[in-house]
Amino acid sequence: MRIILAAVLLSVAACGQVAEAPPEAPPTAEVAPPASEAPAADLGPYTNSWDAAEVTRFQHMLWAAEPGARTIRLQAQTDATGGETVAVYPLRADGSRAGGRIVFVVADRDGEQVEAVREVPAEGLSVSVVVENAGGRRHAGTYTLTVE
Repeated sequence: MRIILAAVLLSVAACGQVAEAPPEAPPTAEVAPPASEAPAADLGPYTNSWDAAEVTRFQHMLWAAEPGARTIRLQAQTDATGGETVAVYPLRADGSRAGGRIVFVVADRDGEQVEAVREVPAEGLSVSVVVENAGGRRHAGTYTLTVE
């Protein structure tokens, strides 16, 4: 019986063709873009939303097409009847505040807008947008920052 089984296996193996694996393609090298083709800066608008009962913070790096004094516009809207303060503060490299408010608005249901002029350096301006929520009640809203 073993002899018959071995003979059958040998004849099947002899008749069957073993497919050869296709030759492997040569590895392709990843080509890094030249340093002059660095990713473009996000020129905004910078926007976010919140839905919270406590202070909410967001961070952005503001860029301008050309460095220099630029108008920074903050528009915010909330479902709060009494309004919520939404403020923009400059940040140091370590993430701590680097001075007083750049701009702020008391957001309401209709939406409020305010603007201020601020230097935006070539390396960008790091900011924190703070929804201050002094009342401690849950509110939702949105803001948009633009640099002109």
